[in-house]
Amino acid sequence: MTAVLSTAQDAFFDVLKTVPLLLLVYALLYYIENRLTDTPALLSRTAQFGPAVGALAGSIPQCGFSAAASALFSAGYLAPATLVAVFLATSDEAVPVMLAGGASAKSILALLVVKFVLAALGGYLLRCTVFRRREVKLDEPLEIELNACGCGEPLPNILGHTLKTSLFLFAVLLALDLVLLAVGEDRLASVLLGGSIFQPLLCAVLGLVPSCAMSVLLSELYVSGTISFGALVAGLSTGAGFGYIVLLGEKQGRRRAAPVILATFILAAVGGTVTQLLFG
Repeated sequence: MTAVLSTAQDAFFDVLKTVPLLLLVYALLYYIENRLTDTPALLSRTAQFGPAVGALAGSIPQCGFSAAASALFSAGYLAPATLVAVFLATSDEAVPVMLAGGASAKSILALLVVKFVLAALGGYLLRCTVFRRREVKLDEPLEIELNACGCGEPLPNILGHTLKTSLFLFAVLLALDLVLLAVGEDRLASVLLGGSIFQPLLCAVLGLVPSCAMSVLLSELYVSGTISFGALVAGLSTGAGFGYIVLLGEKQGRRRAAPVILATFILAAVGGTVTQLLFG
C-alpha cells in the first residue's frame, strides 16, 4: 500500500511540473486563435525551419516540451515532421539522472548531440517523403483548425483545458507507473538482451510507454552498464513521455497520431542501431 501511495505521489508531482508549461501553451493558443489575424502567413514563412527548431526545443531536458508540442500539433500549429523531431530529441529526465549516477559530461553531451542530429535529419527526411503532402506549402496559404481553445472568456477556457489535460495525464501516468511497479525494474532489465544488436529495438519499444519514468529507468540501466549507448539513444528517442498522452487525448491529434508515432519509432530504432554499431 505504501508503494502504491508513493507511486501516486510521484505521478502527481510529475504532472504538476508540467502544468505551468501547459498553461502557457493553451494561453498562447487562445491568443493566436482569437487575437492574431496573420498567423497563417507567419507560420508559412517559418515552416522551413520546423524540424531543426523542433529538434532544438526537444533537446532541452524538460519533461513537458513533448506535451506542449503535441498540443500545438493537435491545434494545427505544428507540422507532423516537426513533432517527430521534437519527440526524437526529447530526453525528459535523462540528463539529471545520468549526472546523479556519475555519467561523464562527455557521454551526456554525446547523447544530446546524437539525438539532435537524429531528430533534425529524421524530421527533414520525413518532411520530404512520408509527410510531404501534409507539410505547409511555403507559397500557399496555410489552413489550420482553430478549435483547440475555442472562443469565450479566456481564463476559464485556458484553465479548463489545462485541467482536463492534466487529469488525463495523471490517470494514464499513474496506471503505467503501477504496471511498472508490479513488473519490477530488475525483471524488465533482464529481458533487454544485453550485448545484442536487437537491444536498441527493444529499448525503442520500451520508450513508447508514455511516462517520464521510462527516461529515468533507461538512464539508470545505461549508467549501470545494462544497456548500450545505442540502446539508450533508441529508448530516449521514442520516450516522448507526456507527448503521446496529450496527442492521443486530443480529438484533433488522435486522428493523425498513428503515422507520427510509427515514424518516431522507426527512426529511433534505426538511429539507435546505427549508433550502437558505430559507438557501442
